[in-house]
Amino acid sequence: MAVRSAPDPRLVRARLRELMVDPARFSADEATIASYAEPGSKPEDLICVVYPRGQTDVDQVLAVARAYGLAVYTPIPWGINAKRPGVVVDYKFMADIKSVDTKNLFLEVEPGVTWEQVLSELAGRSVKVALPAAARSPYVLESALEREVVLSAARFTNKQLSTFHVLLADGREYHSGSDALPNSIAHWREDGGPNISRVFTGSRNSFGLPLRGFIYLYPEPQDRKVVVRGLASRKQACALAQRCARSEVGTEVIAMSKAKAAGVVGDFDELSTWSVAFGLDGSPRLVAYQEKRIKELAGELKLKPVAAKAGLNEAMGQALGRPWYAPEVSFGFYTTFSRVEELSALAEAGLKGAGKPAQMLLPVKRGASVFVSYDVPGARDGAADAVKKLLPRLADAGAFFPNPTGGLATHIFKKQAAYLKMLARLKKIMDPDDVLNSGQVVEV
Repeated sequence: MAVRSAPDPRLVRARLRELMVDPARFSADEATIASYAEPGSKPEDLICVVYPRGQTDVDQVLAVARAYGLAVYTPIPWGINAKRPGVVVDYKFMADIKSVDTKNLFLEVEPGVTWEQVLSELAGRSVKVALPAAARSPYVLESALEREVVLSAARFTNKQLSTFHVLLADGREYHSGSDALPNSIAHWREDGGPNISRVFTGSRNSFGLPLRGFIYLYPEPQDRKVVVRGLASRKQACALAQRCARSEVGTEVIAMSKAKAAGVVGDFDELSTWSVAFGLDGSPRLVAYQEKRIKELAGELKLKPVAAKAGLNEAMGQALGRPWYAPEVSFGFYTTFSRVEELSALAEAGLKGAGKPAQMLLPVKRGASVFVSYDVPGARDGAADAVKKLLPRLADAGAFFPNPTGGLATHIFKKQAAYLKMLARLKKIMDPDDVLNSGQVVEV
């Protein structure tokens, strides 16, 4: 890339303000810009914020960035730490639900579509969508591209995205899977040639700016019942959750500490030290059988879970019908059930003094692994720093972080030099001028 003199921010702002047309879709306000920046970082390199309305707008913003040698940043949950001058692209005005295909079970969305929009749109259509268990933002496509864990992970995969369209740094449009074929109407994930689609997932838009995606839908079951069982300890909750998940009992199987359960359903006097929530789907006979099997499996484990009353079951049923969001200070990782106690002890030691943590354990793929999450609601001063120091220690102990970023990503990838080298090579090929989210995920 040729060496450029620093762009004149006034010219950049004038050009982008002209392209956005609507004043509401452009901001150079310092407070607005600062709201996108990582706490403690210097937002001076963020020239302005633009809110595209469609693909043409995104394409034009990229063209301006290329012409002035700027970076293009998209919002990230922990805030942007700009490595060089650039503009922020916020998708909140690209919020159209393009189609709801109840026959082929696909939901086509733009990147600014929220979970609340989708739930409202699907109401009365006899289909549902897998909801996130620890979402970092309200956007459906972002959640799917980042492979966020879903509440129904015990039964369904966390990969809820079929195909997607992105705009590459040079302005070309990339379609994943069968969408790359002319006149294709079947949105299948398999790429016809070298499969590079996976590089986009978990990358926080470092390889392309999303334009739309196709999310899986599921038929509503004939019958559904949500039940909660209370237990005295994490070990007991894990034992019951693992056995039920492996026995194919429950679409949702979620173990929660009392603090987590209270944050989900509100304060109930009957909440036990640990709770396991089960979402039972199928025919009325199958639902009744699954509820019976919970009792039988608990007996085999020599456990005596306490069945929740109707009010708590109803509240949990309502909670499982909406997205769960992670607070600002939170983290999650994958492991096996055999290592939950060991890694939980390490995590809780690192969080001592940071606040009262709330823990969730979510079996994945019928209990083949488990997602362990910690929320620190009402975190005290220094809690975020405590978590930042804790995560590398958890990674060294064997916790698997699915999409590490920042210092954690650098710590992990340093152990896999070949993988980091491959990422750097892909970034150089697909974004040679390092335009897209420069340095926001991992330095490559």
